[in-house]
Amino acid sequence: MSTDGIYASGLGAMAQSARVDLVAQNIANASTPGYRRERAAFRLQLAGELRALRGAPVLDRVHFDGNPGPLEHTGRPLDFALRSRGFFAVRDLAGGAVRYTRAGRFALDPQGRLVTADGLAEVLDADGAGIALDPDRPAGVRLAPDGTLFQGEEEVGRLQVADFPDAGALRRHGNGLYENTGTSAPSLPSGLRLDQGYLEGSSVDPLSEMAEMIRALRALESNLQMIRFQDAVLERTVNEYGRLPR
Repeated sequence: MSTDGIYASGLGAMAQSARVDLVAQNIANASTPGYRRERAAFRLQLAGELRALRGAPVLDRVHFDGNPGPLEHTGRPLDFALRSRGFFAVRDLAGGAVRYTRAGRFALDPQGRLVTADGLAEVLDADGAGIALDPDRPAGVRLAPDGTLFQGEEEVGRLQVADFPDAGALRRHGNGLYENTGTSAPSLPSGLRLDQGYLEGSSVDPLSEMAEMIRALRALESNLQMIRFQDAVLERTVNEYGRLPR
């Protein structure tokens, strides 16, 4: 017996360990607004790659669920929810990078800028500029279904909502934000519709994720058992071979 099996089982254990971490992250974000559950995709090593690793499962990529989470009525004037495809466009106040999010829980900072709930990014309008409101009149904000914002009778901007032909180009950046790593420019989603006073919840189903966690842990343990078994067989083979008469 060679060490090929140990290498293959080791790769399998690493892949399942990554799967466990991913499921744990989903469970931890089961109540995070706008969170999309992530799924791991695996592939087998192909012929032509290292012989010892051929046929072993490896983590190919991580992609997020395209299904939206349930909508919750909050009644807050600055809670916005998308009933269509797309993401709100925001700009990081520290670095200036444009990010995207489904979490529509927004607030006003002391300067009257419409910002994300943590205050780290400003919400962008259709022209890529920030949106300024009167901080003394947050209750007077009204959102039209097409994303146009009014304060009183005055139109103050239109939310920039971006859709991506290749959703796989979006990578999680943290704090409910995604970054576009692809080359295709975002577009306006068809059938755009927004609701005020609602918030999109997480798309994570805790019961399904717990079942997935059990399957991942079992697969991880199976790979670890195979490593221990093959290591024991190799050790015995080496020891017995060393005692053979020469």
